[in-house]
Amino acid sequence: MNPLQGVENSTNTDYSLLVVDDNEMNRQLMSIQFKRAGYNVTLAEGGYEALEFIENHPFDLVLLDIMMPGISGLEVLQQVRVKHSLISLPIIMVTADDLEQSIITALKLGANDYLTKPLNIAIAMARIKTQLALKNLAALKDEFVRFASHDLKKPLIVMLDIASELKTQCHPGLPTNKDTPELIELIQRTGENMHAVIDGFLNLESTANTTPEPNYKSIKLNDIIAKSLHTNESYAKQKGIKIQKELSQNLPAIEADEFRLSQVIENLIGNAMKFSPRETTTTIRTRVDNEYVYAEISDGGPGLTEEDMDKLFTRYAKLSNHPTGNESSTGIGLSMSKQFIELHKGRIGARNNPNKGATFWFGIPINH
Repeated sequence: MNPLQGVENSTNTDYSLLVVDDNEMNRQLMSIQFKRAGYNVTLAEGGYEALEFIENHPFDLVLLDIMMPGISGLEVLQQVRVKHSLISLPIIMVTADDLEQSIITALKLGANDYLTKPLNIAIAMARIKTQLALKNLAALKDEFVRFASHDLKKPLIVMLDIASELKTQCHPGLPTNKDTPELIELIQRTGENMHAVIDGFLNLESTANTTPEPNYKSIKLNDIIAKSLHTNESYAKQKGIKIQKELSQNLPAIEADEFRLSQVIENLIGNAMKFSPRETTTTIRTRVDNEYVYAEISDGGPGLTEEDMDKLFTRYAKLSNHPTGNESSTGIGLSMSKQFIELHKGRIGARNNPNKGATFWFGIPINH
């Protein structure tokens, strides 16, 4: 894959640059040139102001002058690297031609690259794009690790459980149990689901863009839910949880990205069972109003605290409830679901049930 592809497929307006230089003319010239290329540019006239900006605002890349009064660019670099890695915040040093030793020191302190004054804008643009591309690749790697740990772990566990069950049932010379074909079929379905998840992820990320536009097509929400329930049958049985369906038969088709919507439903149904005690019921409902088609997943767990409500749908949030079957919880499923629903211009939320448990819901607009 071309590492520059993600940057080329994005507009420069997606990126924010911080330009740090004590010379006003240099600052203004760089600002004009980078803004002309489409970047969002913030200017800092010295090291202390730069540190304050970096502390309080997210930047994608910093262009940092070495020689400045008060606090030098090297000192700023050293302080920034305490909190920000070379990947999370690329820093390109800007210096005069004769400061070779300073350049060496800067690279040792964690500078990503350097430019010499007067700037060759074509070279500067190319080096900026290279650093942004490397940052995109690192984000893609992190996204894949999160995706693999969250979306592939459960089906793998299901397949291992089935394989273990078959191992106890199957002995040479003895007839197979009547449910053996069903278990083998479930392994196949689970494997096919994993393949679809991987294939969908790779298709989404083929442009190295972490949030490409959804691949819309006409789908029936009830059909997507039916597939997810089929996939989760073994998990529900293992947890001793009853699945109850209350699906409206009058739902219109919606324009949606099937892969993303399937991941949302998988996350919400999986969470409902993950955090519910045995011998409870997970209910899946669908309904429609004048604007949205809705799915609701109600569990039989302890419900959500006010503190939980404040943290819902934020990445890596740890809620007060814990999985009831020693499952792992990464804290990313709900944030991913929110991201996917918002890409569809939809709505997502949660509420406590009157008696017990919580209901997570989302709505997809009937007409985009």
